[in-house]
Order: sequence, then structure tokens, then C-alpha cells
Amino acid sequence: MVVSLKTSRQFSYVYKKGVKKHHGLFMLYTLPLNSTHRHFLGIQESVLGLSVSKKVGNAVQRNLIKRRVRAIFQHLPLKTPQAIVFVAKAGLHQLPYITLQDHIRQCLFSRASQRTKRHHGL
Repeated sequence: MVVSLKTSRQFSYVYKKGVKKHHGLFMLYTLPLNSTHRHFLGIQESVLGLSVSKKVGNAVQRNLIKRRVRAIFQHLPLKTPQAIVFVAKAGLHQLPYITLQDHIRQCLFSRASQRTKRHHGL
């Protein structure tokens, strides 16, 4: 089972401190959980936050995206605990499950995508 981010405070923290990784139909914000992040977020294991706005589609399409993404992350082998926020964009519901899974894996595990680290007056 995938543990979820719950509060807007947790989402904001991952947006601010995490690494932003782009793909055409979604974005990922990833934050490896060290002791400071674990204490602030109040979590000990990997967590997933989903952001699927009404711009993406109707309720059926949004729920389909969320079910697929949860299933994909449930089977991903993460080496270290991470907080991940998945932000869907319009058109994502048309992507086949296998293709979405491949794109998420590429985005998470590629080194090139890690160069887009966000700097907010650290």
C-alpha cells in the first residue's frame, strides 16, 4: 500500500525542497527523506502525493489517473525513502498504463532529469 501526503503543508514542503523532474504529461517533485525532512513531514517511509486538477478531465478520468499512478508507485523499487508529488497534466488519461509506467521510471531513475533542482533562497 502506498502512503499518501495529506496536508497542504506537506505538499508545500516537497514543492519547495524537492527536485522537479519534467515530462510532457506530468511533473514529479522528489525529496529524499533525511532525518530533518522526516521530522518536519512527520513520516518515516516513502510517501506519494497526487495532484490532479479539474483541468485534466472529468472525475472518471482523474480517478483513473490516480489509480494507475498509485499502482505504479506501489511496485517501484525505491532505494531510499522519498517524498514524491506527482502532478498530472491534461491528456494524461489517454496514455496507456505500460507507457505511463515507463515514463515514470525514466523520470525517476534518469540522472539527466536531476539537473533541474529548484533553488528557493536556500
